[in-house]
Amino acid sequence: MAGTQSLCCHVNTATRVSAIFYLIYNLLVAVDLAIGIIREKDPITVSFTEMKRTHGNCIFEISTNFISLVLMSFSSVLVMLSHRKGPMCVMPFVMFMFLDAALSFLSLFDARFGLPGTPTYGDALRLASNLKGGVRLEGEELNRVTLIFGVLFVMYILLKVYMFKVSIRCYYALKEQRMSAPKSSVMVKLPSYDEAVKMKPEDTLPKYQEP
Repeated sequence: MAGTQSLCCHVNTATRVSAIFYLIYNLLVAVDLAIGIIREKDPITVSFTEMKRTHGNCIFEISTNFISLVLMSFSSVLVMLSHRKGPMCVMPFVMFMFLDAALSFLSLFDARFGLPGTPTYGDALRLASNLKGGVRLEGEELNRVTLIFGVLFVMYILLKVYMFKVSIRCYYALKEQRMSAPKSSVMVKLPSYDEAVKMKPEDTLPKYQEP
């Protein structure tokens, strides 16, 4: 993979920054989800299906969201260990970035495709309506919310694509770095000239000694 620079920093640094951002974002989504459960209100950052939710369906959705957040956060933590443990620690993060970007795009057609924390148009309308005191949006206000959501969603997708691209470049950079690292050599203590002259043919060779 050609090039190890991303914007103004190394791809390894950019990937770690992306992982830290992703970790903090997932923690905020988890806190929002937990507050929504405690207050028995729909969270701001997580969209539930619009089907009639039974108690069992609600528990399944909440459990799935929490499991997804834990796995995504764990992939971010692994990135911090990639410098010592190797490039394979970056692969879970790469997979989640690709999955997140793809499902975020599909969420435009159905909000159920998005991972926890993916913004949706329905959530934008609900949030804007709540800020207006629960009043239904119409006309110019609806167009303004739609425009703002469209711009922010495009920026959100581009951010996910950037994080995926920089993380996969980090994987190849770490892999190349590990392959080009010099292997540890074994030091052999050779006898001096006088010792070599005095040695008999049947003498054994000196043993290898670690440095």
